[in-house]
Amino acid sequence: MTDSGVPIAMLKTRASATGKSRTGGSRRTAAVFVSVAADVFGVLLAFTIAYQVYTWSIRYGIYDQTLAESTTPYVAIACFFSAMVVLVFWNLGMYAERASLLNLWEVRTALKGLVLTSAFFFAALFLLNLHFSRFVIIGSIALASVLVVLERRLLSFIAGELKVHNRVGKRILIYGCGETGRLVMKKIVQAPHLGSTVVGFLDDRMPEGSPMTCRLSQSGSAFIVPVLGNLDRLGVVTKNYDIDELLVTGPSTTTERLRHILDLARDCDVKVGVVPDLGGVRVDQLKVDDLSAIPILRPYPFRARRGYSVAKRVFDVIGAVVMGVVTSPIWIVAAVLIRWDSPGSVLFRQERVGLRGKRFRIFKFRTMRADTDPYAPSPDGDSDTRITRVGWLLRSVGLDELPQILNVIHGEMSLVGPRPEMPFMVNGYTPLDRTRLIAKPGITGLWQISADRHAQIHENIEYDLYYLNHRSFLLDLLILLETCFVTLELGFKAARRRGRAGVREPVSTRPSGALKAAVSHRLPDPYLLMAISKRHAASDVESWRAWMSVVEAVSGRWPVKIAVPAEEASTMNGILRQSRRQLEIRGSRVSCVPYANAKELRSLAVGAE
Repeated sequence: MTDSGVPIAMLKTRASATGKSRTGGSRRTAAVFVSVAADVFGVLLAFTIAYQVYTWSIRYGIYDQTLAESTTPYVAIACFFSAMVVLVFWNLGMYAERASLLNLWEVRTALKGLVLTSAFFFAALFLLNLHFSRFVIIGSIALASVLVVLERRLLSFIAGELKVHNRVGKRILIYGCGETGRLVMKKIVQAPHLGSTVVGFLDDRMPEGSPMTCRLSQSGSAFIVPVLGNLDRLGVVTKNYDIDELLVTGPSTTTERLRHILDLARDCDVKVGVVPDLGGVRVDQLKVDDLSAIPILRPYPFRARRGYSVAKRVFDVIGAVVMGVVTSPIWIVAAVLIRWDSPGSVLFRQERVGLRGKRFRIFKFRTMRADTDPYAPSPDGDSDTRITRVGWLLRSVGLDELPQILNVIHGEMSLVGPRPEMPFMVNGYTPLDRTRLIAKPGITGLWQISADRHAQIHENIEYDLYYLNHRSFLLDLLILLETCFVTLELGFKAARRRGRAGVREPVSTRPSGALKAAVSHRLPDPYLLMAISKRHAASDVESWRAWMSVVEAVSGRWPVKIAVPAEEASTMNGILRQSRRQLEIRGSRVSCVPYANAKELRSLAVGAE
């Protein structure tokens, strides 16, 4: 089970060791070697910098000490500390294939490993009666903590880029395009250290070539893979795309069906993982307990540790006051620019729902025109015409949220927590959605720093559920640290976009090689895209059938994609099958393509006529 809560390997099988498995093993060995080398380099660099600063301060009289005659003892002790770091990291599972939400487990474990290593290191120095400069030792350990986290982030970025282009990683095929299948895809794609890449999907209901998407970053591109066929094509797809593992999702995996899948996988020499589907229970809300070698699935408990709420409130007040003082120049500059750019109030006020359903007024810097309805749908991107010029700048780096420091001081919000939503959204919450209200809402949180930041909150509830399941003071600190990194990254990218083009760039897409091949083979460019909204009444199905005559007319000139909500895909496919029998609709030129949200619908518009 991954740290993000998705049990993607509940059942595994492998027929025999082959050249493919050896290739996967060599890729994994290379990845481990790179990780170990990067950790050693970071530690040695920290000792080198600390020792150079130490010698420089002695030579210039800042530090009153005698400079050592030889650097050999410090080189030896640096190598000893590096070896200890590798051993501790290995024991903590830092070099194993593991996915965690936004890599938070990796950062937390790296800091924990450095603390343990430091304790063992000081104990060894004491027992061996070795004496070194405290400035060098303490400075090296502190600097190593920063460098190891940074080099791990750099490796994650590089691994993610290589995985997007299908150049590295274990190649995974997912069976089932439902909610669970798409969630598993997102977890794999957004976890570079898992060492896996999604090649495509198999599904018995979706048309071959249908694209499945997920976001890679807040300002980056979307990752797209195709449906490569149904289960009967497992052998062909495995051979053509060099598949290493098949992940089975969906409610249709009965005992007999699962046995059939295992037999097919064994014949194709493919490793299998089964993701359980328990109806209305989300798979990322289950954990695995071991009862005498028998796995038991249990739901995560939604409770915080004792004393956490008190410590969090104290930290919120102190942190909010400090942030207010430090960012006060930004408040002044933002206020002047907002009033200069457009008439209206500097602050934007809106009613939101907080802890246990209590309503409060949230504060933000105004980023849209003053006559904009405060309860209108939020902009899908920075290209919305309601956003002012200064508002675009504030939204690009998240500085429009700064006035919520006032809400934190007043006790309505926290520095870290679930994002508060408007009352009409909360009125439509499911019982699972309402669990977000058991914690005080926050200025920042996991969703705010995730790749799905610009999607709807209720469409990506897994971030808030993970936070509620794992609340701790350390997790709050890690989220605040990651927020700083994300803010700097967004600011840099916004400045680069503005300086390069002077216009707001749309989010791009990165189709995989499999999708390029499938689309080029199945759907010539250009094509006509017809988008169907969510069905609110059974009578709407008749209007869908009425449109089939239009589809028949235009399919003679262009290929047609009919985009429908994912939950309506089976209904539309049934209409298409019936219409093909009654009309002369060209089956190869008309297909039903599901979408889960507005972002996926926009990605389908790429290439449309």
